[in-house]
Amino acid sequence: MSTNATALDKRLKRFATKVAERIDDTVAALQSAAHEAQTSDGAGATKLSHFVDATCRLLEQRSDDDVLAGAGYAVDAAAQSCAPAMIWWVRRGGSLVERSHSVDPEADSFYDYAAMRWFKAAKTDCGPTLSGPFIDTWGSDDYTVTVSVPVAVDGQSWGVFAADVDVRRFIDALAADLRAMRAPVALVNEADRVVVSTVPSLSTGLPIRPRGMRDDHAVERRRHPVSTYGWSVVVLDD
Repeated sequence: MSTNATALDKRLKRFATKVAERIDDTVAALQSAAHEAQTSDGAGATKLSHFVDATCRLLEQRSDDDVLAGAGYAVDAAAQSCAPAMIWWVRRGGSLVERSHSVDPEADSFYDYAAMRWFKAAKTDCGPTLSGPFIDTWGSDDYTVTVSVPVAVDGQSWGVFAADVDVRRFIDALAADLRAMRAPVALVNEADRVVVSTVPSLSTGLPIRPRGMRDDHAVERRRHPVSTYGWSVVVLDD
């Protein structure tokens, strides 16, 4: 391996580590807030009001972290044999505002959170999940990645606690590290869709493999995983 290739691999690994650290930080904050909600008036507490309080405290405590655009909790109605319920708070002009979602299946604006990846994957995988990037028309109205963690009591699912990460601000925080790569690079999700890249034609949300391209056509030279989250940092062909 050439000296240039070795240096690029080191930068690739360093960038992947920094991305993972930022995600780890959000996951840890969510898990801590969920634990706080569950123990607010005794072990195993799962009242929705506890998660309202925990969500607001999470966003207030991280008021300097503009990367978090919102957060909330959704009940696992199927596991609990109860009606769907969800609370969500977003930042608006320096304040926290509750964002209402209709969870009534008969409503025209029904938001079926149980069918969303951020809920389903966290519940099924029993661990932290990244979903997106996507335009969050139900929350921040901007490109968003949702970080979610399952909430369980004595091994039984109670719901999912999640936070929306503003992709634009997330990218801004990593801009210097991206420039240091000095190569065509993309941070991609589990479906190889771009979170951020140094290639002008590959904007957020686009696949790194153009539509119609054969699967055996190489578009990348190197790939490094971002922890165990399913994301990767990819060095693309020039």
